Amino acid sequence: MAVQKLSVSLDEKVVARARRAAEREGLSLSAWLSKAAEEAAELAEARAALEEYIATYGEPDLETAAAARAELEAVGWGKPIPPEDIEANRAALARLRGEIPPANDTEAIGESTQEPTDKQYRKAG
Repeated sequence: MAVQKLSVSLDEKVVARARRAAEREGLSLSAWLSKAAEEAAELAEARAALEEYIATYGEPDLETAAAARAELEAVGWGKPIPPEDIEANRAALARLRGEIPPANDTEAIGESTQEPTDKQYRKAG
C-alpha cells in the first residue's frame, strides 16, 4: 500500500484524545488517524449514496422500511456469525485457496475461542 505523508493541524485536545485512543488500540498515531479517516470517508460516502437514492427514488415510506427490515432480519442479516460457522467458513476458504487441510478441519485451522468481532456478520445468501 502506498502512503502519502502530509501535514495537518489539529486542536490540542483532539490530538491528546487521538493519542490516547491510538495507545488503547495498540496503534501508532499515524495508523489510528488513517483508520479514523477511512471510517469517516466510508460514512461520508454512505451518506452521499443515501442522498442520491432519496433524490432519485424519494424517501421510503415507513411501511416499506419496516418490510425491508423484516426481510433482512428473516435472513439473519446483522446477526453475529456463530464461532462454529466461522470455523467452517475458514475451512471452506482454505479448500478454495488450494490448501489441503487435514481430515479434521479444526486441526487445520485451530480451535477458535475468539468471539466474533463486530465486523463478522451473517450476510444474506
